[in-house]
Amino acid sequence: MKASIANRTIVAVFPDGKDKTALIDIFSRSEWTLHFAQTLSETLAALGAFPGVVISQVRFADGHCWNGVLDEMQKMAFPPPLIVADRLADENLWAEVLSRGGYDLLAMPFDSKEVLNAVHTACRRNENSLEMTRLRKPGASVKLDAVSGSKVRAATTV
Repeated sequence: MKASIANRTIVAVFPDGKDKTALIDIFSRSEWTLHFAQTLSETLAALGAFPGVVISQVRFADGHCWNGVLDEMQKMAFPPPLIVADRLADENLWAEVLSRGGYDLLAMPFDSKEVLNAVHTACRRNENSLEMTRLRKPGASVKLDAVSGSKVRAATTV
């Protein structure tokens, strides 16, 4: 299951502190590489180098917010998924994150299983989207099983 995820890089927008330490602990026993940023400009620079998945707190050290990162990411050809994290995670913030194009909302303090699951599924979904984009190029087609909708064979050139 994990082997097919090509980019195992996370950009985490968190200042020094217990939340950053918790993320380091969670990902230290995984195959994911963690890079930290604290400001919008640091985050955008990291995205240029490591566009895997972004986990962002609601507010940054420079006064910007998660939605500023999302706005900039949506300008990218293939934006990585954004997971927002907050101590006051509620249905309203979750709905806002999803409606703006974010992937998920995590409650803090972090639950390691929840974090790992959210990152894994976000990356899997992103890989699937990239694959579908590639397959939609002119001259490519995918045969689907009429009953299950699953791929019967690899893409073939028409």
